[in-house]
Amino acid sequence: MRRLPEAIKRRIVEHLACYQPYAEISRLIEQEYDVTLTPRHVRAYDPTSPQYSGAPRWVEYHKTVRNRFAQEAGQIAITQQAYRLHTLDKLVDRAIEQGNSRLAAQLLEQAAKEVGGWYVIK
Repeated sequence: MRRLPEAIKRRIVEHLACYQPYAEISRLIEQEYDVTLTPRHVRAYDPTSPQYSGAPRWVEYHKTVRNRFAQEAGQIAITQQAYRLHTLDKLVDRAIEQGNSRLAAQLLEQAAKEVGGWYVIK
């Protein structure tokens, strides 16, 4: 395979930093740049992979983009546990008012899982 231009390398690293799967990145690069890559080629630019073969500058760029992505994701309301619990509380109240005890029970179970840390990445 020929050497990739810097713009394509940069875009691959950006997608990797945003947790995109290798196959998806291959498809996106083909759409954006009309360059066909295999998931294995993409993996070569993933600093978290043992097969990483890129330059040190891509490791730093990956870290920068991933930090920015995490900050932006943290600003989305649904990523906050308090927001999810508040929304579940409103839905439970509505289900009870409508007499839908099955839905209310499911929502309460969902809230218990939320509080119990089922959906927390450690």
